[in-house]
Amino acid sequence: MTPKLTLKSGQRLKRNNDFVRTRRHGRTYRCPYFALFSTTHTEESGGHLSARIGISASKRVGNAVARNRLKRRFRELFRLRQHEIRQEADIVISIRFPANRATLSELEHRFEQAIQYNGLIRPERSSSP
Repeated sequence: MTPKLTLKSGQRLKRNNDFVRTRRHGRTYRCPYFALFSTTHTEESGGHLSARIGISASKRVGNAVARNRLKRRFRELFRLRQHEIRQEADIVISIRFPANRATLSELEHRFEQAIQYNGLIRPERSSSP
């Protein structure tokens, strides 16, 4: 049986309060395709901290099919890099219209830039004594 490749419930921002707090008090990275807002959270969920993501796309981005496709792409970008992202990070991505025309590699490159710019990369632990 193949493993489930979806995000766990604790890895998604669901409450409006979390979206508002992250947008209002977080660091911002803007590019033509999206705006990424990030803060850190301190509450524990399920005994361990994990990075969480919330994605919003207005009707200006496109029809429901286009919006959902872009949301799936950004969730996948987050899922693939979740091991690099600090565990206490809350991320909100607000998708913009030109993202419809962007390739997956362009979105991936911009997402990597955004998490580096906002200081979300987990610090490397040195194994030397």
